[in-house]
Amino acid sequence: MAWLLVNLLAPAAALSQAALPTQTLPIRAQVCGPVLGERQHQPPATTCVALEVPDTPQEYSIGLMGRSRLLPERGMWFRFNQQEASFWMRNVLIPLDLVFLEQYDPHGNGNEDPTGVLPTAHIVKVAHDVPPCRAMPCPTYNAGQPVDHVVELAAGEARRRNWTEGTVLDFSWLQDPGGENDRSRSTRD
Repeated sequence: MAWLLVNLLAPAAALSQAALPTQTLPIRAQVCGPVLGERQHQPPATTCVALEVPDTPQEYSIGLMGRSRLLPERGMWFRFNQQEASFWMRNVLIPLDLVFLEQYDPHGNGNEDPTGVLPTAHIVKVAHDVPPCRAMPCPTYNAGQPVDHVVELAAGEARRRNWTEGTVLDFSWLQDPGGENDRSRSTRD
């Protein structure tokens, strides 16, 4: 956790002294899960969110800073490898839902699917309606345990989709215009 805070928050703190950083990354993946509680005696509907995916330390540290809005069907996916990931809201202009996930392998197959489906994960915690931080010190938010993924959504989206602790979500890469599957890009350690 200390590594994450030092390596991700320190560059962001330095950037806050200059112009407010912003970034919009390409949509490279999606996460889908059930829409719980909609219909009785029928299979649950599925809802998906298109995801921007940071790769570099700078992209991780900027995240959704400086953005004045985030569409309901969009989010940002941070990939970890069983790390105690903590997030803060310094220089983030809009409230967010932070969805903390852990890999889930119900079939014991190593969670790898050659069709491009990424590891299935289940939600271990949702921090709902996390407000922007306007002045230091800013609080940090985490799951209280190591996680593999964090998805940032517009505030209220996790609740609207009924994504709660224990909900199972599936990640998948989208094909880029050149036809290359983005699975070839490395997962952040």
